[in-house]
Amino acid sequence: MTCKLTFLPVGNADSIVICPDDDSTVVIDIANPRVLDKWLQNNHQNNIRQVYITHAHRDHFPQLVTLVEFLKIWIRRGTVEKFILPHSVYKDAVEKLDNNRGKSPHYQKLEVALNQLDDWDRKNIIRILPGSLDSNQFSHGQLNINILHPSLPFIEKHLAKSSGRLNEISLVLRVTYGDFAALLLADIEGDGLRKCVDSSMLNPPEFSANIVKIPHHGAWPKNGDDLKQLLETIDAEIAVLSVGSENTYGHVVPDLFALLLSLKNDTSKRLQNFACTEVTRTCVHSARKRSSMGKSGLAKQLCAGEITIFAETSGQWELKTQTVHEDIISTLTHPACKGKADLGIIPT
Repeated sequence: MTCKLTFLPVGNADSIVICPDDDSTVVIDIANPRVLDKWLQNNHQNNIRQVYITHAHRDHFPQLVTLVEFLKIWIRRGTVEKFILPHSVYKDAVEKLDNNRGKSPHYQKLEVALNQLDDWDRKNIIRILPGSLDSNQFSHGQLNINILHPSLPFIEKHLAKSSGRLNEISLVLRVTYGDFAALLLADIEGDGLRKCVDSSMLNPPEFSANIVKIPHHGAWPKNGDDLKQLLETIDAEIAVLSVGSENTYGHVVPDLFALLLSLKNDTSKRLQNFACTEVTRTCVHSARKRSSMGKSGLAKQLCAGEITIFAETSGQWELKTQTVHEDIISTLTHPACKGKADLGIIPT
């Protein structure tokens, strides 16, 4: 049997689908419900066993009203068994509703959406559950998905100090299929990234993986040394970057590409390659040109496009891309994955 991990090209955002067989699907993040719905229909996937939302930023999780509309359409033709929501999402929505009840049609729709989620959970149509370390593991045949971060105490302490910085409590997921493993790092950064490094030092095998999903669409965290240490521990064979050409953050930043190239060129490490869903401006323009671009991005252009990993229980895997990836790369002036990016320091 083969398990498919598919990274959908949803811009500077995340949406991942895992299919261990023909009748089971796990979804991780829903950046664009329409894109996900089209993919599921085209691939004849009707039974969603579990959905993980890594954190409540819009590039991973739609508004609750939009989410409920998507789920309503979906359960007319299929099932969604469990929905793992980030902590405080429900609480924040209820507080927002209480503070704005009756003020606009938007909040009326929010109330209807919350009531619908309650109804589905009460009737056991869709179970609505929280996610934290070691909770709500998914297991189906040889496929197992575990949450490695954050722990419940970490979440509670973090939210008590700050309702923002949600990237730090992103769900970090370990996907295993026999001897194959993938680490999905969501948007982890800051104290959350530091916590993952500490955990990886205590139990390195738990963080070792064939595939790694690079966090935060190729951003560079303030604690970049921690990211370097974590990626060295993971020691993946391939890195996947879900990034949007049109993003105005400069992703993928030169520092991140430089780190991946250093791992690729290190003969003691396993990294063979890395692939981006869309073309980045670092792969198109020189450092001097980027310095004059401000926050502007590019026109949308697929690089690898949809990225699918076909994993075997033996640990072997095969990469398939939506585009003819090498042909796209050949048209770029500074393709980072070929070591041709101009990674010079950009004046600020």
